[in-house]
Amino acid sequence: MSSKRVPSDSLLKGRRAIEFINGIELINDLDWREPISKWVLHCCLYSDEIEASVIPRSTEWYVLIDDNYPMGSISIYPSKKNSINVTFPHQMYNGEGYSDHPWRSGLLCLDTNVRTLGNLAPSEEPFQDEMRLAWYISRAIEWLIAASRNKLTLKDEPFEMVDFPEWSSLKVGFSETTQSFRFWNSKNIKFGLATFSILNCGIFLVRGFKQFNGVCLRNVNWGYYPTDFKSNDRILGSWILLNEMPHFKPWQAPSTWGELTKICREQGIDLGNIMKQVKKKQSYKNKLVHILLIGFPIKRKINEEFTEIFWKGIEIPLLKDNSLIPKININGNKKNNHKINVNGRERIRWMRSYNWAKKAVMSRGMLPESISESKILIIGAGALGSSIGELLTRAGVEKLGIIDYDILEMGNLTRHNLLVTDLGRSKVESLANRLNKTSVHSKVAYYSGTLKDVIENNMGELKKYRVILDCTGEDEVLEYLQQYQWPTTKQFISISLGYGGKRLYTFSNCGSSFRYDLFRKVIDPWLQEEKSWYEETELPREGLGCWHPLFPARIDDVWIMAATAVKRLEIIYRQRQKPLFSVYEQNDDNGTFSGLDLINNEVCDE
Repeated sequence: MSSKRVPSDSLLKGRRAIEFINGIELINDLDWREPISKWVLHCCLYSDEIEASVIPRSTEWYVLIDDNYPMGSISIYPSKKNSINVTFPHQMYNGEGYSDHPWRSGLLCLDTNVRTLGNLAPSEEPFQDEMRLAWYISRAIEWLIAASRNKLTLKDEPFEMVDFPEWSSLKVGFSETTQSFRFWNSKNIKFGLATFSILNCGIFLVRGFKQFNGVCLRNVNWGYYPTDFKSNDRILGSWILLNEMPHFKPWQAPSTWGELTKICREQGIDLGNIMKQVKKKQSYKNKLVHILLIGFPIKRKINEEFTEIFWKGIEIPLLKDNSLIPKININGNKKNNHKINVNGRERIRWMRSYNWAKKAVMSRGMLPESISESKILIIGAGALGSSIGELLTRAGVEKLGIIDYDILEMGNLTRHNLLVTDLGRSKVESLANRLNKTSVHSKVAYYSGTLKDVIENNMGELKKYRVILDCTGEDEVLEYLQQYQWPTTKQFISISLGYGGKRLYTFSNCGSSFRYDLFRKVIDPWLQEEKSWYEETELPREGLGCWHPLFPARIDDVWIMAATAVKRLEIIYRQRQKPLFSVYEQNDDNGTFSGLDLINNEVCDE
């Protein structure tokens, strides 16, 4: 039932403003729906410009508005009566929706990214009382006109997949690139078996593709952490590769097995026969779930060529009450518990599916390929080394090695990336385990021991690293890096902090060894200057009795300088020929932090 809640003055202003729009007729005024906490407006949208053979020129719609208008969301859905019942581009799957709602599920996409809209209302969304609701209504009318004329998309727009009704709570991740797209194009095999591992509760990773005869077609390469989870033989997997994205015109995904069967048949695929073969090849006994992958080519933009394969997962439940598979239901009786009805009206349990290839995952921001594809060896898993290591792995560096001999102590936690649960454990092993969990592509190896011991015992592995990154700032380590001659040319980089973390020193050189002598020559004057500032300052200590002074620096100082050091790597990678020395310093304007300055940046004389 409707409550007696009264619309706000702002909403009433917005409501009155739409009366002046040509193309809307109110059927029912603002009505508060308590179960969904929305104001609902029932209206008719019309235009003589709508192509009537595609969409009726007058259709009914429901507008859902947040109570904090003009802020919050505004959503427009087609009515279950006298409206559109198919799905167009820039629209969510237009199904029946919930039985207790008079509107369908086909939410219109009207935001500013839809470039074909904007003739009746400006592209930039307004937030004034009188303008915001009117903006949505005007764009909805434009949407109807464009949809009826097949002009909702432009040729140079990003490619948009159909919206699959995802009735499964499970998720599946795969890895596909332009390179793997060429692989699939070179094969004339359209279906087979798939293997999966469980990454987390309800989250699966595609591990491999096989032919029905068991021959491996393609293994998927993941990082160390996902690889630790073996392919789960309790997950039944199969795959079908289509020639094009499964959909009905104009832009609607199949929602039932009957619809999918029809689409597959039109592309020369006998879905029912394939499912029978799957049952023959793999036993259903003690299986948790059957995941069917439907693959199809996609492109970056509408007017471009296809560039990769997208796999959309389908959950076919087999068992219930298993902790790894949430919300699984069984259909059918005991005799046909495992029967898959691909010809009836049973709806498809589409899964949320994601391309977790490295470039796709890192689309929010990744280091240049020259760095992200490098093999980097970090010496030191302390506060600075752990921070730089995490920044590198999260920014796309896949292959990282770390050397350290220390154990994590309680005092370390004030500025270290590790946790209380890691106390008393090897810093380097715990850090590697953590970093391998930052990405499904991380391959972080650890080497426990001093630099000298690790080099003497692991040179076969260490020689693969192109960049040697010292984060200890210890003279003993740097001297040894000068004494040891590596078999191939390396990029050596020393990163260290000044007193209190107020300065960052970076030094780099290419060669078979680190230029410690040159490093001391350029850094000593700066260290002497620092010493004169703090020689009267008492250093902090840890514990009572005999003690050694601790290096003072807060975690925010460490993180600022670690991030700066990673940015400095980009410069070093561009200028590798000669040794470089730089000094960054925090600005402190009468006790107010005002940023960092690069106060020294020099190419060092040989």
